[in-house]
Amino acid sequence: MDLQAEIDKPGVVISDIALEQIQNVIANQGQGKTLYLRLYVQATGGALSFGMALDTKKNSDDKSEVHPSGIEVVIDSISFPYLKGAQVSFTQEGEKAGFTITSPNADLLASAGAACGSCSGDAGCCG
Repeated sequence: MDLQAEIDKPGVVISDIALEQIQNVIANQGQGKTLYLRLYVQATGGALSFGMALDTKKNSDDKSEVHPSGIEVVIDSISFPYLKGAQVSFTQEGEKAGFTITSPNADLLASAGAACGSCSGDAGCCG
């Protein structure tokens, strides 16, 4: 067993409802493209928060893991310490619906300053 490979795995948990929603989006947008589920840290309004997007490219320094569903989760090396072990959920209340990302390392964001993860392809992050 490669210990470093195990340490570098994102260990992201995706709820069943979130997984269903992600698979629906991939089915609608994928059309022959390989799509990755990218999680990242973004700067919004002077604060740092978590974001996610479907991406068509993987960077050489990305940490990645294939989820049991077959979806590959990728996290850039800057965002990785904040998102390792994160949980992706989907909630719907009335007409409001959306994804939520929680992480056991969220408290690190407060001391992170203005860091921002890097994305590529069609992911609209760090804008």
